[in-house]
Amino acid sequence: MKRYNRWNNIVGWAVFAVAALTYLATMEPSASLWDCSEFIATSYKLEVGHPPGAPLFMMMARLATMLAPSTEYVPLMVNAMNSLASAFCILFMFWTVTHLGRRIYSAQGRELTDANMWTVLGAGAVGALAYTFTDTFWFSAIEGEVYALSSMFTALVVWLMLKWEEQADEPHSSRWIVLIAYLMGLSIGVHILNLLCIPALVFIYYFRKTATVTWRGIALSTLVSGAMIVFVNNIIIPYTVWIGAQIDTLFVNTFGLPVNSGITLFALALIVVGDVITVVMALLRMKRMPNPMKADLRFAAKIVPFGFISMVTTLMLTLNYRVDTLMMGYLYHIPDTEIGFYSLGVSLSEYGWLIPDAFREVLFSRTAKDDAIEEVTMSMKVNFYLTLLMILGILLLGRPVIRILAGAEYLPAYPVTVMLIAGIIPMSYFKIIGTLLLAQGKKGVYLGMLSASVLVNILCNMLTIPLWGKMGAAVASVVSYAVAGFVFLGYYLRTYSIPLSAVFVFSPAEKAKLMSKLGAVKRKLGKKKNL
Repeated sequence: MKRYNRWNNIVGWAVFAVAALTYLATMEPSASLWDCSEFIATSYKLEVGHPPGAPLFMMMARLATMLAPSTEYVPLMVNAMNSLASAFCILFMFWTVTHLGRRIYSAQGRELTDANMWTVLGAGAVGALAYTFTDTFWFSAIEGEVYALSSMFTALVVWLMLKWEEQADEPHSSRWIVLIAYLMGLSIGVHILNLLCIPALVFIYYFRKTATVTWRGIALSTLVSGAMIVFVNNIIIPYTVWIGAQIDTLFVNTFGLPVNSGITLFALALIVVGDVITVVMALLRMKRMPNPMKADLRFAAKIVPFGFISMVTTLMLTLNYRVDTLMMGYLYHIPDTEIGFYSLGVSLSEYGWLIPDAFREVLFSRTAKDDAIEEVTMSMKVNFYLTLLMILGILLLGRPVIRILAGAEYLPAYPVTVMLIAGIIPMSYFKIIGTLLLAQGKKGVYLGMLSASVLVNILCNMLTIPLWGKMGAAVASVVSYAVAGFVFLGYYLRTYSIPLSAVFVFSPAEKAKLMSKLGAVKRKLGKKKNL
């Protein structure tokens, strides 16, 4: 089986390479007929195309256009994205054919011989390459339309269905179903073609989970699949947008609230409804378990406040990161161009958070088991110096990165980036020490300090934005991050009786330990290189 899997991957990627080289070599150098020019132009500026729109395609195409050295090459990059997406469609088609072929030969537990293996791989290669060179698919693969990306999603979903079918009896096999549903939802943001996979999914589920197949079951599966398509296509897709528009109109025209306030509330309501449905389904699933959990009101009384605090904490974090942008737009009516410069500067400066975020992920599980104060202190020291290097990199490469990602017209975002960099170091303390507090169950302390930081951020924005615009918002953010970070640091040093120097200076023992770890990593890399 291992030999088959290895060759299945090798031949599959070879077929992918053939398709990719074919499409990239023959793709349109610019816009072609029909809607291609519209899709290219709207994706480049992240605007809205013709109804019903294709938001996911627009965003992915926008990422592709960022790689263009100039506007002259924007259509070429969108076409190249579609060519690669079509090649991936061919890859998933190959794996679908080989999966079905292998299941035929290995039915009833029969061993797959070498002759059977090469027959299956040959069938997959012939089928996938035959589709590669069909004129309709070829034309879609080389131009800036939505059909190439939609075909890729469709092929991927079909392949994932077969992956689930193969592992349906294993624990946690339902994760494939969740992934399929997620990708089908994403694909709607490209084209609704993927909805046609719903009947296939229903039938695969029915035939796999039903011991005795009957005509009644087949008819019922047909009705269920049809009802699902009608529900998604005729109710969810059109009326979700319509209801959101009506609510936003009510909030703006009747209540006099800012634009998008209604749609924001509607989006939050949808999230809450989704969470409720998830909880209900989880409870129903637990009831079907061999040893179902009994209701424990005392446990619920403990867990509900815990979850509420977590929700409020997440809300406060989001508010602390984005309150300045909201105030600039809704309260002080800063021009959109200035807000755009500021947002880009925020995005660039947040790259400096990568290092403390990495430490946070590693430390959470460890600090939840024990205090591990020495490890946290060591992490803060390493984080401090690595973050300084990251800051230096942002300062040196900020302007070229802005030119590449957004164009020379967005260079006014660089001063904002430089200002916000001053808040990276204290924010790193906030993230690492906050992780320790959360792991130890001190959510109340964490929430209290965070709330104070948010309040400081709002007050500073009220003072600085009217004076200095986007630079004032950057100053307010730095002050807020400094308050949060240094308050957390002070709490940590006082609680655990740690001197301030221990956060910055390595002791001889710590230097030896660090060098030992680096040496171990070097030796490990050397062994891999020799292999």
